[in-house]
Amino acid sequence: MNTYVEVNLEALTHNAKQVLGHLHPQSRVLAVVKANAYGHGLVEAARTFVAAGVAWLGVSTVAEGVALREAGLDAPTLVFLPPLADEVEPLVRHRLTGTILAVRQVREIANAAEALGQSAYCHVYIDGGLARIGSDDSLPDIIEAQRAFPALHITGLYTHFGPPGSGRMLDDVDILREGASVKAFAGLARDAMAQLGEARPMLHAAASTLFLENKDYHLDMVRVGTLLYGQYPDHVQARALNLREDTFALKSSVIALHSAQAGARIGYGGEFVCRRETRIATLPVGTAHGLAMVPQSAAARWQAAVKAWSAKRSAARGQSQNAALATLNGQKAPLIGRVSMDQCCVDVTDVAGVEIGTVATLPVRRLAVDSGVARVYASVP
Repeated sequence: MNTYVEVNLEALTHNAKQVLGHLHPQSRVLAVVKANAYGHGLVEAARTFVAAGVAWLGVSTVAEGVALREAGLDAPTLVFLPPLADEVEPLVRHRLTGTILAVRQVREIANAAEALGQSAYCHVYIDGGLARIGSDDSLPDIIEAQRAFPALHITGLYTHFGPPGSGRMLDDVDILREGASVKAFAGLARDAMAQLGEARPMLHAAASTLFLENKDYHLDMVRVGTLLYGQYPDHVQARALNLREDTFALKSSVIALHSAQAGARIGYGGEFVCRRETRIATLPVGTAHGLAMVPQSAAARWQAAVKAWSAKRSAARGQSQNAALATLNGQKAPLIGRVSMDQCCVDVTDVAGVEIGTVATLPVRRLAVDSGVARVYASVP
């Protein structure tokens, strides 16, 4: 296996324990394992978090939830995206907790439950100002519709607040009174249920950021994703957890070695020019594996253009245009030349002991690594 991702299960367990140790005693943790567990591998990551003590799992799609059930994981699992018509039956059959936004979905899920002779369980999502997903139906409308379907049980209400600037239900008040939006959500949700005579549902609003900010925001459950994988949200200041970042490593083995003379041009476009005799190691990994794939916002494009121009000038003088450094035999080495679809070149002139088969670790954005790249699971202290 030339190119693979090494996933450190011990590091994932450590991070889960750190999160659990920071939890309000009356709350519980939902481990977010959507997007192939942030690239770590859906089933193995979920299994690791459940073993560490998390109570719930969270996925984006019904297909992800079904994959967990088929792997033998029976922990309560919330599907964040509302199901399409053809996803309703598997949602109910596999005992997944669905997300409801509209009265229409109440009828669809309840009808599927009655047809299967099962009960169905759902949480209602309430837009808290993010305006990313929602419907025109109110919470009382949805709860009132549910009364006609005894097979469907609303067991939770939740919302999601994005990073600063995303919009909250009490955006201006939050500045003056910390946590006003969270408290408003909890109050409104409980009042709506009480007025309709329903049993008290589970309430949750906090993802990783609010989880860190204040334990009063933990309510009945917190939804934690990025922290479990050893990373803090960019805008978070309070970093109270002792997280391990070594949960994920893209690795590849040297398949070719050669020397290039001073003045030789390396890679597509010949942008990199060797300033000395250079020992080059070729790795069978490239953009198809997520290497050098860095998404940029429109605001950052002009900066990227300036950097690209500067990088080309540096490359022409024999200086690596890639900020990325591979690690071989415990030493750092620069990538040189353009990264192509399935190959990259590393300057190993100053790295001792490199030979065919030497393993290199490469910096990469985790979610950029294709899920088809093999995941190898290890427990590294």
